[in-house]
Amino acid sequence: MNDSVSFDRIADRFDSTRSYPDVTWGAVIDALAGVIDSRKRILEAGVGTGRFAAPLQARGFDIVGVDISSRMLEKAKEKGVRNLFQADLCALPFRDKRFEQTLSVHVLHLIKRWKCALGEIARVTTGSFISIGFVKVESEAERIRDIYDEACKQAGFPLYHPGVHERELPELLKPDGEKLIVTLERPVDVQKLIEDYESRTYSLQWSVPEEIHEQAMEALRDACDGLETVMGIERIALLEWDIRRIREFSKGEEPYRT
Repeated sequence: MNDSVSFDRIADRFDSTRSYPDVTWGAVIDALAGVIDSRKRILEAGVGTGRFAAPLQARGFDIVGVDISSRMLEKAKEKGVRNLFQADLCALPFRDKRFEQTLSVHVLHLIKRWKCALGEIARVTTGSFISIGFVKVESEAERIRDIYDEACKQAGFPLYHPGVHERELPELLKPDGEKLIVTLERPVDVQKLIEDYESRTYSLQWSVPEEIHEQAMEALRDACDGLETVMGIERIALLEWDIRRIREFSKGEEPYRT
């Protein structure tokens, strides 16, 4: 049974709904380039559309990407990303200790057996596990997003991801290195936000029954009546763990959600 969520359904609009200002994204890539070993082969686990792999390969880094979604991999290929493989992170098609470092961002929350995925990452990696933590701070934008979630909860359908976000890992396992890259404050287009929720852009919504989705959308529209833009705040940080600690941590059982 496949316990991982595939992004095939939104591959065509993934990048447009998860974009950042060029200067912010440049700072993120600079931060990654500062900790990745340019002399070694690096794995990106959950490469998606190549948002990280494309600019890193362009800088000369030897990046290998793996993802479960064939459509996301097609988008990465269109950007010129090389060395791509389709596979589940719980069954990586690589020999032991194949990579020096592994990068994973916005992936583990989609995998029910996320510790299995970490174990596989640890199996094929010799040096470190790297991630970028995108943490949305309490703001007007977050309060609006919470309306949809709360409406689903009130209707008897609480929302949660099957796994754990990489940004949440520091609460479970203290990183060996953590560095704030930027705190981003920017206006959020309320109508665009509503449209994204209406079209079920976010994986958290995909299992919501249609009737409950419509109820949540009605609550969201009512709360946003008359609003054009609101401010959103996000802290973006570089996270790094020694792979030996990830290997030991991965041996425990995941707290399964039912």
